[in-house]
Amino acid sequence: MMGAVRGWLLGVTAAALVLALAEALAPEGGAKKVCRLAGGMALLLAAVGPLTGLLDGDFFTRAVDGWRDRAQSYELELEEKRDLFYLSIIEEETAAYIVDKAKEFGFDCQAEVTYGYDEDGVPRPWEVTARGSWTQEQREQLGRLLEEELGVPAERQYYEETQP
Repeated sequence: MMGAVRGWLLGVTAAALVLALAEALAPEGGAKKVCRLAGGMALLLAAVGPLTGLLDGDFFTRAVDGWRDRAQSYELELEEKRDLFYLSIIEEETAAYIVDKAKEFGFDCQAEVTYGYDEDGVPRPWEVTARGSWTQEQREQLGRLLEEELGVPAERQYYEETQP
């Protein structure tokens, strides 16, 4: 990059020096005016010339493609984060529902819910871990609730009994 800038500066400087020399040597009158005009055009070309190489169609196509790729990458990343955030909220809300139902059944517990996606891409409770102290009847009630209302089969229900 610095090499390109150095080359550009040298080109502009050389054009300015040639213009100054030509203007100094030109006779007064119309010739001097033509010399100034031609020199100004040469100086302008020296200053703007390197930019014309950047303004071809490939440059803009590559630039747009690069930005498009980055935008798509960011979009996918944001979608993944949104989905994870969405699942974490659903997991917390489902766990709170289980804890509330356990209180209705007459015992306290903590619940941890893990979600997954079904074949249609819909998030569903995948497994539940409950920690607490309960009777056999209360545990069976909770198991039925998890299976019938949340669709978590008995083989993905885990219970850790704690001492009261």
